[in-house]
This record gives sequence, structure tokens and C-alpha cells, in this order.
Amino acid sequence: MRIAIISDVHGNVHALDAVLADLDASGPFDEVIYAGDVAFNGAFPAESIDRLRERGYRAVRGNTDEFLVVAARGSSFETSITDEKQQHSPALQELDRWANARLTDEHIDYLASWPLRIDIAGPDQQRLTICHASPWSAHVTVFEEAPEDVARQMLDYADSQAVCYGHIHVQYRRDIDGRRLCAVGSIGAPFDGDPRADYAVMTNDGSGWDVEFHSIDYDIQAAYDGLMNSTLPNHEKVAEGVRTGIRNI
Repeated sequence: MRIAIISDVHGNVHALDAVLADLDASGPFDEVIYAGDVAFNGAFPAESIDRLRERGYRAVRGNTDEFLVVAARGSSFETSITDEKQQHSPALQELDRWANARLTDEHIDYLASWPLRIDIAGPDQQRLTICHASPWSAHVTVFEEAPEDVARQMLDYADSQAVCYGHIHVQYRRDIDGRRLCAVGSIGAPFDGDPRADYAVMTNDGSGWDVEFHSIDYDIQAAYDGLMNSTLPNHEKVAEGVRTGIRNI
């Protein structure tokens, strides 16, 4: 079984198109799963959502997906926030509004329909869990250097042999008691100093889940120019982050 996991496009449709083309060339896959944060803080929010809808991929919602729904619908949408500190600041709420002005009700309904997690049983019945930040919240942040008890909680809560997530915009794997925790990286805004578009493939040949990491070249200049020509409030900082692969917000 081969499951491709893509995540964190953040409105960078140029990077997403390159990854989709690579998936087409390197498949087939039993399934492609999207792990959240598709539209926020990028020049092409609607186009990025449309690409996923056209493909019909299953998806889990990210923290910024939740905030876009809240910005459109108000408090009628229940988020998975576990701490008020996870709320978007006024400056980030301005970015929510900018993206939402370019989205339709159908886009918002699509984001609101995504669950927090997807579970897949491998050929050996070992379970793989895909989520955005954690199996219980799209907002909790578990970095690669997190204490072992925090990493273990991710696996214990999911009750899975492997958990894959996005949110932190880097790729890594960590093994605990024969189980595997993997961050799949970001397509549109990597934070590891490598600006290429990242995704991961989980494989199970009947003896548990293993991970393959991929980093894909794409037209970074076109993505940079798209941001610089946009009215996104912090477009210069975002464009520099896309160019360098370094977090600067």
C-alpha cells in the first residue's frame, strides 16, 4: 500500500501544481491525502482549493482552514482550539479576511467539511493516522525536538502504528517503541531552508508503515512574482519566505 500525504500549500498554487504533476508521474497511489492549511497567507487561495476539489482527495482540516471558516461563518463553527493563545492575532485575522474575500461559499463549505483526522488500515491491519497538527486538535504544535512524552502522546492518542502530520513545515521521522511519527513538510512554505515543495509517501508492505520524503523543484520565481504582484497585506515577507524556505513571520 502506498499513501501520498501532501500538506500546507498556503495559497502557493505554483508549488502545488508541481507536486500534483510529480504525483501523477510517480504513482499510482492507493490514495492521496491532504493534511490541511490550503489557502491562508498566499496569493492564490481559491485556485489552491480548486485544485484539491478537482482531484477529489480526502483531506483533514488545518488550523488556518478553521480560522477561514470562522471568519466567514462566525462562532457557529466549532474549532479544535485547546488554548486561547492559539487564536489568530488581529494582524493574522486581516490575512483571513483577505483570503475569504477571494473565496466563495462553496470553498468555505468544502473546508468546513474536512475532519480532524483520517485513519487508514494497512495490509497488515496496522493503522496510519493522518492529521494536521495532532489527532485531537488542528492547533497544537509538536516540533521535531519535542520531548519524548509529547511525541508519544501523538501516537497513544491516535492508537496507531504511525501518525503523519503537517503544521510545522519541516520533514522528519521519529520512532518510538516500534511506532513511527512523521512530519510530512510543506508544499508551499517550507521552513527548513530548502524552498522546494515537500511531501511524503507512506508505504506498508505487510510489515508496518515506512516513510519516503520527497522535495520537488518548481517555478519559485513565478510564485515569488505572484506574491509581489498581489495585495496580500504581508506579501513581501511571504514572498521572501517562499524564495528562501525560511520562516520569517
